[in-house]
Amino acid sequence: MRLPTDEEPVVVVEGDALDVLRALPVESIDAVVSDPPYGINTKSDGNGKLNPWADLCNAAYWYTAWIGECRRVLKPTGSMWCCFNWRGLPTLQKASCDLRWPIESLMIWDKCWIGPGGEKGLRPSYEVVALFAMPEFAITNRGLPDVQRFQWSAHKPHGHPAEKPLDLMRFCVKHGSPVGGVVLDPFGGSGTTADACVREDRLCLTVETDAMFAAVARRRVADAMGGALLAPVPS
Repeated sequence: MRLPTDEEPVVVVEGDALDVLRALPVESIDAVVSDPPYGINTKSDGNGKLNPWADLCNAAYWYTAWIGECRRVLKPTGSMWCCFNWRGLPTLQKASCDLRWPIESLMIWDKCWIGPGGEKGLRPSYEVVALFAMPEFAITNRGLPDVQRFQWSAHKPHGHPAEKPLDLMRFCVKHGSPVGGVVLDPFGGSGTTADACVREDRLCLTVETDAMFAAVARRRVADAMGGALLAPVPS
């Protein structure tokens, strides 16, 4: 598996995240900025199952696997930023405990927009980003608060249903890695992290299992770089 270089600053790989992660060298990545599947549809709804906690524990096995690989490939100065929502906190927390890699802090992402909700509860206006820190990592700006506001809406500019705002990913890239560092996104989607890396002067390896969105990511990166379309890279 080739890493990005100054000559090829962004590499978009079509493949499974775990397969690609396992092929990467130890301590080769400066930061992981990830927006993994939230697993909302894997939880029990209470109908026909006695213990919905088992579903969350099963989901945590997969989270433990890929997060463990991320820690293996991160440099001692590295960090991992993982997007999720409140329903996924038990799964992420269990994976963190199983790996004995504690969540350093939680950033509340205020969307400055009220999303759709059910008939009984409050309508959601935030999601969360968990920061995992390697032993020698520290955020340079010690004045950064754990609530950050990045405007978002129901419109997803590049068509991915779980697309995140570019400014959110730029924040994570900027504060999670050094200029010129290598950022890994195991769940690349439409290429938001890769786009952020181009704009923040970082190198990026992004992985996407869906060929359609891998193509979207390549086009998006090409537009951000003002150059030719990237060639497909198999895992």
